[in-house]
Amino acid sequence: MRNSIAFGWRVAVRTTLVQIGATVVAALCALGWGAPAASAVLVGGIIIASGYWLAARRAFGRRVMAPTAALGAIVLGQVIKWVWIGLALVFAIGSGLFPPLGVLIGVLVALVSQLGGLLFRH
Repeated sequence: MRNSIAFGWRVAVRTTLVQIGATVVAALCALGWGAPAASAVLVGGIIIASGYWLAARRAFGRRVMAPTAALGAIVLGQVIKWVWIGLALVFAIGSGLFPPLGVLIGVLVALVSQLGGLLFRH
């Protein structure tokens, strides 16, 4: 029998680590275009991975709770995640500190690698 909270937490940790790993690899590959591009890729991926981590902490960071409270925690976690991602991307791209294309590539790498973290069974 699976403990859904423990299982969900393990999936969240694994997925976040896969996102960070893929982002670091993509940033190392982007070093060919210079340090600003590599740092932009890294920032974009970390924004997505940290948003996923925030949602997971909210959804699975507690003990057993009533179904309605669990649903509320999941929904609130998703809202927190998307608010964080939106604000962080607006700052990262709008501030002019990072090349926008690099940030978007980092976002894409983290989102695609999220599927890899979710597909593993063990």
